[in-house]
Amino acid sequence: MRLRSLDLTRYGKFTDHSIDFGERPTDQPDLHVIYGPNEAGKSTAFTAFLDLLFGIATQSPFDFLHPYSTMRIGGTLEFGAEKRDFARIKRPHNSLLDADDRPIPESAIRGELSGIDRDAYRTMFSLDDETLEKGGESILASKGDLGQLLFSASAGLSHLSQRLIDLRSEADGFYRLRARSGALVDLKTRLVELKAERERFDTLASDHARLVEIRDRSKAHYDEAVSERTRTRGRIDEIQRHLVAMPRLVALRGIRERLAPLADVPEAPPGWTSEVPGLQREEIELGVQMDAINDEVGRLAEEIAAIVVNEAALRLAERMERLAELRARHVTAEKDVPERRLQLREIDRAISVILQRVEREGETEPRRLVLTAATVGRLRELIEARSGIDASIHNAAAELAEARRCLGEIAERVPESGGDAHATQERDRAMPQLAITVEALRSADHDVRRRLADRARAAALEALADRLSTLRPWQGTADDLVSMPCPGPDKVQRWKAARGDAEAVLARHQSEIERLTTQIRHIEAEQVGLASVTGVVTDQEAAEIRTRREQAWAVHRHALDLNRPLPSKQRCVTTTSLAPAGSRTCPSWRSCTRAGRRWLSRGPTLSAPSS
Repeated sequence: MRLRSLDLTRYGKFTDHSIDFGERPTDQPDLHVIYGPNEAGKSTAFTAFLDLLFGIATQSPFDFLHPYSTMRIGGTLEFGAEKRDFARIKRPHNSLLDADDRPIPESAIRGELSGIDRDAYRTMFSLDDETLEKGGESILASKGDLGQLLFSASAGLSHLSQRLIDLRSEADGFYRLRARSGALVDLKTRLVELKAERERFDTLASDHARLVEIRDRSKAHYDEAVSERTRTRGRIDEIQRHLVAMPRLVALRGIRERLAPLADVPEAPPGWTSEVPGLQREEIELGVQMDAINDEVGRLAEEIAAIVVNEAALRLAERMERLAELRARHVTAEKDVPERRLQLREIDRAISVILQRVEREGETEPRRLVLTAATVGRLRELIEARSGIDASIHNAAAELAEARRCLGEIAERVPESGGDAHATQERDRAMPQLAITVEALRSADHDVRRRLADRARAAALEALADRLSTLRPWQGTADDLVSMPCPGPDKVQRWKAARGDAEAVLARHQSEIERLTTQIRHIEAEQVGLASVTGVVTDQEAAEIRTRREQAWAVHRHALDLNRPLPSKQRCVTTTSLAPAGSRTCPSWRSCTRAGRRWLSRGPTLSAPSS
């Protein structure tokens, strides 16, 4: 165990005083010497260290400045490579505290001391001048080397004999009986000289009284001068503070004048103060964005001012927009015509099938196929009657099957009576009762109530289906809904938080969509402006021109006949020029620019063009 630091927080004459012994040295002995004059507190610090280890005594003599309830000492102890902070207060129990002022058991320190008590520790490790003298006197009473060895072994000191010789030599040097030299003789001589000097400086009582009076008067004058100086300095400091405060006073008055019209304005909420830095940052950002927008507006204004308006094109702009719209409709309709024709054929086929079923195949007038009101009413009556008849037939068939099944079961259970007269009489008496029971069952409304229950059940199932449809996109049956675990409040709260985050993300995406939409409109406007420039062709127009060129080339190639001359006044489908009679080629066969191809002559015939 090693003492790293000792904190005399409130102990004896010390208040908030600390002694730091530093880190353990590696290249020299770990020895510290604490010295000082009498009453400096060396013994107090020594006792404080013992009190830190073993507790403050019940009747401690070190409460003359700090009472028992406030006494506190602390320190840092090193146990091997571990450092721990402890504190000790004056308390009967739980007086040892850790670094967080929480009570800890005494074993935290006693365990490192191997369980020795205060007296044993003081005897073995806390040696001072008094204990050394007492121990030396008690051990050296034997007057021999054995006593010295025992003292050295018990005190842990070595080279005791040499040290005693040195001490005797030092004592003889200080004083020796009947010696005329030595430190004590020199001190006595010096004392005689000092007494002679004191007698020389001795003063009469009257002179001493006069000097004392002069001293007191001078001290009074000095005190007055010091007081006057203090007052003057205080006045100077006050004037200096006033001079420093004058500019601020002027500024304060100006601020109050500006705030006077705002006296009726209510006080700002406390939360606004914390929002000011954020608002200032937003103001700076908005200012930068406003400058950028102003620059963009200025640039666009310059571009608009530099635009030369073509009045002729401007007059035709609305017409061109209508033509573009009509063209788009035409293209859409042209693409939709085959599908519509296919749908028309399907509808005609379905109508033909229906006419065949009603035996009106040749009927072309739809109005003749419409039934009259009387016919419709009669058909509805017949349909309702048929449905009732079908239901009755079905029920009768079911009852017949059930009756036959019951009859078969009864026939199996009833034994063969044969010629038993008693059994025959019993059956004859039971038959009327059976007939009465059957008649009662036939006249009862069980079937009606069952049908009503079926209808109610169907209605309830429809209502359940409607209720389940409101839970979409969830899909399932009522049993699935009942078996579904109900989420707890925490999970619902997390869902709400996730929904809030999703809504925030959705809002950001909406703003991003709006920004991109504006950018797309701007780009489309630029595209329209570029399209209006002469000589610029869009990809769609280029594709259409390429398609017309390929069609023209195919027609032109098909029309060419190398074995016969062209007919008189035959028009070239590529150059739209007329070929002379008897000519094998058109006049511009060498450079067919409309087709974008070049014809090459190879003897008497013409070869295919090369791209």
